[in-house]
Amino acid sequence: MQRIFVFLIFLLSMLGFFNPGVAFSAEKRVLLISSYHPGFPTFFQQIDGIKSAFSSAKVKLDVEFMDSKRFYDEQHLIAFHGLIKMKLSSVPPYDVIITSDDNALQFALQFRSELFPKTPVVFCGVNKQERANSLNSNSNFTGVIEAVSMRETLELAWKLFPELTKVFVIVDSTPSGQGDLKVFNQVKKNNPGIEFEELSLGEMDWVEFRGRLETLPDNSVIVLLSAFRDHNLIAKTFEKSLEFILSYSDVPVLHPYEHGLGKGILGGKVISHFEQGRIAGQLALDVMKGKSILEMPIIEGGCANKYVFDRKVLNRFNVDDSFLPAGSKIINEPSSLLKTYFSEIVCAFLFMLILTLFSVILLFYYMRLRKTEEKVRESEKRFALAMEANKDGVWDWNIETNDVYYSPGYKAMLGYKDDEIPFNVNTWLDLVHKNDRKHTFEANKDCIENRSSGFEVEFRMRAKNGEWRWILGRGNAVERDENGRALRMIGTHTDITERKRSEEEIRKLRNYLKSIIDSMPFILIGLDSDGIVTQWNAKAVEITGLSSFDAVGKPLEEVFPRLSPQMERVRESLLNQKIHIGSRMSRCDCGQQRYDDITIYPLFAEDEQGAVVLIDDVTERVRLEEMVVQSEKMLSVCGLAAGMAHEINNPLGAIIQGAQNIQRRAFGNLSANFKAAESRNISLADVQGYLADRDIPKILEGVNSAAVRAAEIVSNMLSFSRKDETNFMEHDISVLLDEVVELAATEYDLPTKYDFKKIEIEREYGKTMPVYCERNEIQQVFLNLFKNGVQSMYGKDYSSEGPKFNLKIYEQDDNVVVEIEDNGQGMDKDVSKRVFEPFYTTKQVGEGTGLGLAISYFIITDLHKGKMEVSSLPGYWTRFIITLPSGNVRK
Repeated sequence: MQRIFVFLIFLLSMLGFFNPGVAFSAEKRVLLISSYHPGFPTFFQQIDGIKSAFSSAKVKLDVEFMDSKRFYDEQHLIAFHGLIKMKLSSVPPYDVIITSDDNALQFALQFRSELFPKTPVVFCGVNKQERANSLNSNSNFTGVIEAVSMRETLELAWKLFPELTKVFVIVDSTPSGQGDLKVFNQVKKNNPGIEFEELSLGEMDWVEFRGRLETLPDNSVIVLLSAFRDHNLIAKTFEKSLEFILSYSDVPVLHPYEHGLGKGILGGKVISHFEQGRIAGQLALDVMKGKSILEMPIIEGGCANKYVFDRKVLNRFNVDDSFLPAGSKIINEPSSLLKTYFSEIVCAFLFMLILTLFSVILLFYYMRLRKTEEKVRESEKRFALAMEANKDGVWDWNIETNDVYYSPGYKAMLGYKDDEIPFNVNTWLDLVHKNDRKHTFEANKDCIENRSSGFEVEFRMRAKNGEWRWILGRGNAVERDENGRALRMIGTHTDITERKRSEEEIRKLRNYLKSIIDSMPFILIGLDSDGIVTQWNAKAVEITGLSSFDAVGKPLEEVFPRLSPQMERVRESLLNQKIHIGSRMSRCDCGQQRYDDITIYPLFAEDEQGAVVLIDDVTERVRLEEMVVQSEKMLSVCGLAAGMAHEINNPLGAIIQGAQNIQRRAFGNLSANFKAAESRNISLADVQGYLADRDIPKILEGVNSAAVRAAEIVSNMLSFSRKDETNFMEHDISVLLDEVVELAATEYDLPTKYDFKKIEIEREYGKTMPVYCERNEIQQVFLNLFKNGVQSMYGKDYSSEGPKFNLKIYEQDDNVVVEIEDNGQGMDKDVSKRVFEPFYTTKQVGEGTGLGLAISYFIITDLHKGKMEVSSLPGYWTRFIITLPSGNVRK
């Protein structure tokens, strides 16, 4: 039980996806020629993309930098050409050349015939689309174009800023910048209603550029294409250039590239340089695998672009998220606390105890809430009685003289004696809390100036003891002048401090009760007697996707349709005043069977009735119990196999001994044989000749061989079924594998379409070190793989070759590797990713539990500290690769 629990936890935390890689017989060499330098913002994104494509192959990647953003002249090009020529002359030829961005591609076109005439070229990050597309029929060049989403970026500008009147485009004289400018000029023709102006660093220096930036109008935006050097060829890094632009302009900056995001750029539909590199790397891999470049057309690259925005800049320019395109990515989102969830398996009676405890707590706080509400009603009742008894404070205000009469009850309410408060309006003004004065004075002013006939306002006043008392002030104008302005107002002040305290206590209790309900790890739904939702906890929000606001007040069947059958049980529970418990209620969720424990608690409070429905997903607990039952069945089968093997051994011994005795007494040159023949007056030679003519010796030899064969099978069954007392020992893995092959040939549960003995077994065993392992567990893994392989063969029609297993054993570093490959139906990538998950199966219901490969994976990875992987080609083959530490490593 403990081992299974550890196994489940291990799977949940460590289960990953295996992605088979490309293996070359020898290491391949690739040279990346970058147009820029290591500090350029796009370089590491591009090279990370290239490396991601090479991650699973033997590829050595070298990099050379042109640094053409900072130094692009004839002298620099000649120096770089000489450097590359010198280096290429001293190293073996490269298999593929990758160029990044326009200058590197131009270099490759100009000097390929001299420097690397026989090497194919793959390019990425190219802005000059005409040049790139012209290479589509070239047998030496292919790649991915850096397709700038200029139209989408401009459409985004006037969508985010409806008041936009002008767009400034910043560009320099670099080839990539000029390429983007060409695209920009084509797109802007489709937007005649917007004024466009080009700020070209190719025509000004940095000082002039600063002056233009400082005068940009408010209702404008900047589209930054390229800003690396001015017309004097004074260069800046992208970061310095961006900082310069943001320092001297106060308008939003859009950029069609990913670099710069997070450093002040608003965003846009940007080019992902990582995706550009990844696509180029994949094209290079295809070339190295022998694919012709003519079969790989130039890729436009628009699929690598995506909408990305900076939250800080969006907030700065008050851009509402509703204007952003669907699926946009937003960086620099404010961090939030992560909720931590804990899940553990508890036995049934403890689980019910916890449910009951939670229910008692809910009932306790619900009743406390009801009592508090009764207190509030009682307080309001007392308030009404007090008003009837004229115990409220009464005031009478002469607005012209500012004299105010305060009743004794008014003064006593604040703890003052009758002679301690002056009869002036300033007395009231001075006692009102400073945070309440504005809205209180405005309510009085509205009544005075005849904007309302009366008023009712709540505020705080300072009592004599310094305590702040909550006051409900009411008043009406009883006298007005000819213009409608009040001359005299009369009203009351009522002390509502207790009511306020009660309301605050109710608010806290409600929040506390909601916190308890929302912290529960299962769904809790409150219902009234008509099945209308009154409570909807956080777990219900998580499972259904409906907020409490959307669910409360609606019928249960509408917001939680799968509970519709439970409404009859809710009514029955209310009628009988009994708790209803439904254990392991099955349901189908996305094609998988799941189980819920559903408990209904009736609630009664005066004339109100309702129910609380608790829903706990116990699927994992049920599946764990099923695994325990399956484990017990396996133990029983092993015991039965051991008993049967012992019983079969006895008649096998008799058969072998009998066959041997017949051989000796019929064909042996024993004196007893001759005497018996003479006593019957027959020739022993004639008898032997007759028996030979009837193939009796061959029959006896066949009986003896079959019996010996059966004895070997029984021996294998005994070895497989019983636990070794010595547990882990050193074993020859090839012996263990062959024993399982022998056992599988007689396994009664294997599919019968193919006789296992007729399946071709191809062995390729290298000399290996012994493996320190538990014999039976390793053989259990092998047998399970053979069963799965034969079941895969069962559903396949073979046209030429028949079903076959390829078995390989070899050493790799300090490990022993076992490969078991079948030529069955294979599996697709989705199945390969999930094949080791517990309870995952592609078989029909009743044909498998989905536990075999999960348990095998656990045995190899957890118990033997090895690795278990799978690769497959659908329709052709499936290969399981098991890597085990050698005996020396384990010791």
